[in-house]
Amino acid sequence: METYKLSLDFKIAALGRDQSSVGNTYRHMGHEYMNRCEYKKAIDAYTEAIRINRVQDEVDYKRIILALNSIGMIYGMIGQPKLSVDHYSESLAIQKTRFGEMDLQVAETLNSIGIVYGMMGDYDHAVQSYAEALFIKTRKLGKDHEDVADIHFNRGLVHNKDGDYESAFHDFQQALRIRKIRLGDEHEEVARVLHHIGVVLGEMGEPVDAQRCYEECLRIRRAVLGDEHEDVARTLHNLGLVYFDAANYEKALDCLEDAKELGRKKIGRKSEKVADTLHTMGLVYQKLANFKEAINNYDEAVKIRRLKLGEDHLEVASTLHNMGDVYYMMGDLDLAMSTYDEAYQIRRSKLGTEDHVDIASTRNNMGVVFMKQGQHDEAMKCFAAALATRQEQLGPDHEKCSDTLHNMGLVHKNLAEYEKAIERYEQALRVRRIQLGENDMKVADTLYNMAIVYANTAQYAKAIDRYKEALRTYRETGMTDDHPSVVNTLQWIRWGQKKLAKANRRER
Repeated sequence: METYKLSLDFKIAALGRDQSSVGNTYRHMGHEYMNRCEYKKAIDAYTEAIRINRVQDEVDYKRIILALNSIGMIYGMIGQPKLSVDHYSESLAIQKTRFGEMDLQVAETLNSIGIVYGMMGDYDHAVQSYAEALFIKTRKLGKDHEDVADIHFNRGLVHNKDGDYESAFHDFQQALRIRKIRLGDEHEEVARVLHHIGVVLGEMGEPVDAQRCYEECLRIRRAVLGDEHEDVARTLHNLGLVYFDAANYEKALDCLEDAKELGRKKIGRKSEKVADTLHTMGLVYQKLANFKEAINNYDEAVKIRRLKLGEDHLEVASTLHNMGDVYYMMGDLDLAMSTYDEAYQIRRSKLGTEDHVDIASTRNNMGVVFMKQGQHDEAMKCFAAALATRQEQLGPDHEKCSDTLHNMGLVHKNLAEYEKAIERYEQALRVRRIQLGENDMKVADTLYNMAIVYANTAQYAKAIDRYKEALRTYRETGMTDDHPSVVNTLQWIRWGQKKLAKANRRER
């Protein structure tokens, strides 16, 4: 760099600041500063190079384009996407004017703009930029060129972020087809696409196909990159998630344990990726009712997330919420409440509103704890807030709404407000039957609690009917007659029949 500075000083003294050779030196200094990650100095050097080029008798537009693209790339790297798009767009306008709409460099810049729009969360503009780039590349290079595969892949990433999984799957499939043709079946870029197809298939509710993609990806990555590459850890983590979703908890833990140890070795014990894996392991142990291990993993995850992301990050709140769930299952209501409250405070602060589904989830669970503690007024406040948000954000017929309605029914039942309890249970039952069908445990749970209310109000015929409906549902879900829920329900049916018979005799 000192050589460039000496050269620059000599040229300015001898030739003046606006000579083209001075601009060339600034351009080279921009490259060097960028390689050194001294981004502000790089931007300043490129900007001066552009200024000098523009005052020449013969403007070198290719160099202006390259400098503008370099500035656009730097702004994208340092988290200033709007300035990045501005510079890329200025470059694009020059390219189209000087070289035509179908120039390959136009497509390259459009691809870069698509990447930045994707970073901004402006998915519509990202997809539009990729579509224009894809049109040019396909026309100029053919549909099976590697550059075409790259754009399909990038657009697939945006569709996935936007929740358009069908379009993402289509783009990833095209990228996979081309990369297999150009690079062979055993290439790391093929594995990379397979990994992302697995992600999309998981979101689409296709766990078997997702598992197949991850397993093929894992095989290639181990063969090409070795068993201890961090990308292997990434795929192991996602494969563990698929096994978790399929309730294959033993295999899930095997994958996640390998991912955790490999991540610790390759990217450090305190890395965000390791925290993600620990969080997921907490979920698995929670499902296995191994609450001690669940808390241990969540606790380590939350410590790393606080260190790396900050005390009030939403990922911290996510882990705290799950820890609250475990403490509740362990019967430690005070710890559950304090942990939920911490998650709630972070979510409310970061999201800036009460009307978010994650806040509603935490409020609902806080309501359950208040209910267990006998603080029914506080419980009802939480449930009312959660229900309002869930109905607005998810729709009145969403399963989450039925959960909160059911909980409100429990509070009314505990307060002997039986008419209100039945009203809430009826609302919950209607939604649960719509969303889950007749033969689901949640349906049985609501039926059973309705029967209790009817029994408490001496409406024995209605109580018996609800108990029988609950019993039928228990049996349909696979419970045998020696299951405690079945045994208990049969006892209550017999009790109700005796009460009903006695009442009928008194009437006669």
